[in-house]
Amino acid sequence: MSSSRSSASVGSTYTRKLYFDPRADQADTGGYWITDHELRQKLANLIDTEEKIKNASVYSNPLSSWQMTNIWLYHAFVVIETNDWWWSIEKNMESITIQRSKNLESVRDMYQRKKRTTGWTPLTKIRKNETTGGGNTTIKELINYIWRKDCLNDVYHLLDENCQKFAAMVFDRIKSPYNDQVYFDEAADQPRFSASSCYMSVDKVFSEVQRLSASETFTKLEIYKVPISSWNIPDFFVPVFLLPLFLIITVPIAAPIVAAISALGYSTAKKSELFSHYLFVVFETNEGTYWSFERLPTRFTIQRARNKDILLKECQRISRGTWLSKANLEKLNVAVRHQNMNAVLEFIWKKDKLVMFYMPAGLCSQIALRIYDQFKGK
Repeated sequence: MSSSRSSASVGSTYTRKLYFDPRADQADTGGYWITDHELRQKLANLIDTEEKIKNASVYSNPLSSWQMTNIWLYHAFVVIETNDWWWSIEKNMESITIQRSKNLESVRDMYQRKKRTTGWTPLTKIRKNETTGGGNTTIKELINYIWRKDCLNDVYHLLDENCQKFAAMVFDRIKSPYNDQVYFDEAADQPRFSASSCYMSVDKVFSEVQRLSASETFTKLEIYKVPISSWNIPDFFVPVFLLPLFLIITVPIAAPIVAAISALGYSTAKKSELFSHYLFVVFETNEGTYWSFERLPTRFTIQRARNKDILLKECQRISRGTWLSKANLEKLNVAVRHQNMNAVLEFIWKKDKLVMFYMPAGLCSQIALRIYDQFKGK
């Protein structure tokens, strides 16, 4: 039922599903109900998810036809223009709805094949409130963003999780697509003209990893250790005189991560060592490829190569250090079956449960330990 073709129902019980109408401008077609688990793959099968967004606008209409104005009480939704389609996306008390059409009117003026509510005064018409360009954001990246923010599972709430908040979140993601950059190098052992092309948004990383790891599964995982003193990666570090103030701000955010690591049972010696050494994870796959995953103070770095040594010697194509500070194997294990890098991304970014803007160097290794514990064979 969740992915079957059907007409949308009307009700006030939140379903935790997305309703997608691929041809809202054709009367003889219906839509699809899609669950959170199905979201990314199902939509990828139904549409060209690589379409780039040209423009996006926030629209509003009154909640009731009896309103004199929709300045304070209104439903908000986003209309998107790509090269070939018009789209609308919105959330209400029943579900999240995405509509697609060849003409603007079928998504701007209609909701699930019915006219949107308007009033009888000039102040209660459907109104465009704000517009932005789409940059290089694709439909697939936007879907990835909605999925990892767990929007389908956030039950509609009149004050906290309402249509206006959802529309603002979607619009802001399109307006500011590079606020959560990751360094991703899909061929770290091959020549590259410019390393700058490796920086991309989390949502683009999801798309690239899904493409590359479709047939790959992990067979083994390892943790490697290098001294923090050998860290040659340019990054943002807090000056010593500002550290107390910075910790006041960041410790409450980092506390759940630190507590989770403590629960893993590492000895006091091991815990203290985390602040002098740096740990990162290397995965081996059934296809003979290797992935490294590591957290730097201001970003995540993901690298893929067929030559494992390059992942041990370099990070972001910069040497990790000299022969005196080479990467040393700390732990190894078989990997849990039927998992790949997509699962690691989900573990880190679904609900952003292990994400914070800045992480002190001494705490970065804890991400590696969490990943190792999650994906090692039992």
